[in-house]
Amino acid sequence: MSKYKHLLFDLDGTLVDTFEANLSSVIELLDRNKPGHGMSRDDFIKFFGLSGPTCLRKLGVNEIDIDAYMAEWINLVRAKSHMYKLFNGVVPVMECLKFRGYHMSVVTSRTRGITLGGPLGGDMPDPLRQFLDMSICANDVPNPKPAPDSLLHYMKVTGAKPEEILFIGDAATDLQCADAAGVDFALALWDYRGNDHLYCKHYLKTPWDLVSVVTQKEAETDLGAQMHKWAREINAIGQIGLTFSQDRFDQERYSRLQDIAAQMAAYYVGVDEKIIRKEWTMSGYKTPQLDTRAAIFDDQDRILLVKEALSGKWNMPGGWCDENMTIMKNVVKEVKEEAGMDVHPIRLIAIHDKSRHNDKECLTGTLKAFVECSAGPGEFVPNAETVERRFFSLNELPVKDLRTSTNTLEQIMMCFSCHKDPLWRAVVE
Repeated sequence: MSKYKHLLFDLDGTLVDTFEANLSSVIELLDRNKPGHGMSRDDFIKFFGLSGPTCLRKLGVNEIDIDAYMAEWINLVRAKSHMYKLFNGVVPVMECLKFRGYHMSVVTSRTRGITLGGPLGGDMPDPLRQFLDMSICANDVPNPKPAPDSLLHYMKVTGAKPEEILFIGDAATDLQCADAAGVDFALALWDYRGNDHLYCKHYLKTPWDLVSVVTQKEAETDLGAQMHKWAREINAIGQIGLTFSQDRFDQERYSRLQDIAAQMAAYYVGVDEKIIRKEWTMSGYKTPQLDTRAAIFDDQDRILLVKEALSGKWNMPGGWCDENMTIMKNVVKEVKEEAGMDVHPIRLIAIHDKSRHNDKECLTGTLKAFVECSAGPGEFVPNAETVERRFFSLNELPVKDLRTSTNTLEQIMMCFSCHKDPLWRAVVE
């Protein structure tokens, strides 16, 4: 589990897409009250992320007129509440994060007590209410975003420490708020409309990138783990040296480095150094290995898992990518071998760094490619690798019997989300 325990979300532009409703409403507001204002669409965009009153001040509205303008603006927005929508992936991502015990709340520029209309118009939108602990609105604190007051208020109420919090937003004002509060920030790129490059801790292309970020394992800091890290680096240096060196004596030295690396690693995993040395042996420049996993769904939206003969655990069909295989061809081959089924690859779901997400089992650097496939014909026959295949719904997954070195619950839930989302964008670390 990562260091983050509290996930705080900006609302508009991060969870809820209200951009067109808000933009068209503020343009209509100024057209009515300040004809000939001369402001372009881009002029309005740069003020998004600010509270309503602050935005109006930036647009040149006199202080004595702010309340009247706000009331009119809210009525205009309410009339367009049918235009609001949740961004793709928000609900399944929050389901996954809630299941894993993360505390989630909203930090918004909306005003408490004033609804913008519709099920998505409140400070805690109805479809998301079950996942959220609280909301902090602009009028709950002396100074709303970009000031740090909202995040500081959350810390005071909950006792959360700055290093335990990740704030997710889509605007420079959100980043400024996080920086001022000493909190890490993740930029929701799916609705970022600024022209400047924002320097953030994390960049999220899709909501599922957030799951990838927060479920990454924290680096181990004990001596054994550090020895393993050094051992992998020393082994890589030895392998690269053997690849490019022409001198016989240098080759002997590089080979000795690999022997030492295997001896160091043996202390970490409790495996004989000769086995480690063999596992690490490869020709050419040292690079990560590639593992492929197939997400196969039937017409009832259930996912196919196979039960391994050796471990008795369940996992998605897959394995090491053979040297003469592409990712997609290897997926087809592995499914046929392990599940006895013919499939067609549909799309790439994700590429994960195994060391960041899965339980350690091997010593090599590994990238994992998850691919959605169509279910095809073929009869299952128990074999040397697998003894059973079965389709599982999301609620039926054998959580306690998953082989987490190959597929975690979060990774399988990510595959379910992809299957249901025709606009899915691959999660690539």
